[in-house]
Amino acid sequence: MKGCRLLSLSCLVLWLAGISPVTSALSAAEVPAATNLAADAHVARDRGVPILLVITRADCGYCELLKSAVVLPMIISGEYEDRAIIREINIDTGPQVVNFEGRTVSPFSIANGYDALLTPTVLIVGPDGTELAKRLIGINNVDMYLWYLDRALAEGAATVDGRR
Repeated sequence: MKGCRLLSLSCLVLWLAGISPVTSALSAAEVPAATNLAADAHVARDRGVPILLVITRADCGYCELLKSAVVLPMIISGEYEDRAIIREINIDTGPQVVNFEGRTVSPFSIANGYDALLTPTVLIVGPDGTELAKRLIGINNVDMYLWYLDRALAEGAATVDGRR
């Protein structure tokens, strides 16, 4: 009970200071950058899950909205750890990426290969890099976006599971 009061008091102090614990967690978290899709593919295959690729650009306000309102809360919640491997590909400033074939390429070439240069775009891909579900392009309704994303993940997971 004492721990509960201490947690409540801490939350109250943060709230009075204009800082929410959720906001603090979100500002500290980042969407992991795609650096080695071949290695991610091995993990995805072993776990039987799809890979969720978030294609972004620098200075893209909608990309930031997608990450802060949808993707980061997914990561922080921990509810998606067993459902997908989540990676960001920033086509302007991201690091070089080892693609699904094991070659080092630019993040732009990864996005271009999927014809996903309009950002933000979310792709659900299998361990071989094949798209498994309808892609999500842009974001206009934050409240409904997660529902569409959950549907796409379920479709992708069913396909990955069917291939095992």
